[in-house]
Amino acid sequence: MIRALQEKDLKDLNKLKPIGWDFDFAAFVKGYKQHDFYHAFVLEMEGQIVGTGNIFLGDKVGWLANIIIDRTYRGSGLGYEMTAFLVEFLKAKKIETQLLIATELGEPVYKKVGFKKIGEYVCFDVHLENNRPISKAIRNLGPADLEEVYKLDKEANDENRRHLIDKHYKKGIGYFEDNNTLIGIFLPDFGRGLVVARSETVGLELLRIKHSKPSQRTMVPIENQKAINYLESIGSKTSVAASRMLLGKENKWNPTLIYSYGGGYCG
Repeated sequence: MIRALQEKDLKDLNKLKPIGWDFDFAAFVKGYKQHDFYHAFVLEMEGQIVGTGNIFLGDKVGWLANIIIDRTYRGSGLGYEMTAFLVEFLKAKKIETQLLIATELGEPVYKKVGFKKIGEYVCFDVHLENNRPISKAIRNLGPADLEEVYKLDKEANDENRRHLIDKHYKKGIGYFEDNNTLIGIFLPDFGRGLVVARSETVGLELLRIKHSKPSQRTMVPIENQKAINYLESIGSKTSVAASRMLLGKENKWNPTLIYSYGGGYCG
């Protein structure tokens, strides 16, 4: 049985995490579940939670995320069942474009539901000793900057993500030209740290700032070779780490502007 997640279910979520997931999944869900753009579901069998799945809603774009099945039950069709449920949920909401980020394990399941692979991401774990002074063009973002942040993010992702930006911009920084035009952003609280920039110079500068902190992971669309080349030059990359998958109408995103994606729930 698939049902909406309840408060009492939070304590069981971290038991479902795949090996290698290094974040507090229960805390993640708790931080979003009060928002109307977020929907969390669990798959229950004989009173035990054995799977979960999340939805992030936009105007016309919806993301499927955190589709997890307990290791004991993998291969039994439950991943397909949860994914199909989430797809129908989004269709009922009149969502035209459904997206998800797939691991190698999950990709065959999503293809069975009807998703197609449209892109890839490369993963980097790098710590950079960055002693360079921060450019004077960089400053903290404030409420007055939000319209420009929305515009830049939509230029990169072709989505209305105001609901996510509003939640995560307060610790963010922006790179501004002399006329106060926003050229790039780094939002450290947006997933693993969103970096979007119209300029290669700005994008790489913001990546330097991000990776001057320890334990930073960056996922880069394969199309952004400038970011990939830079990250390869300062550290080692993994193999292709994830696939971008689509069901429905394709949106006109611009991956060359994305120097670090936000997270698997938003790309």
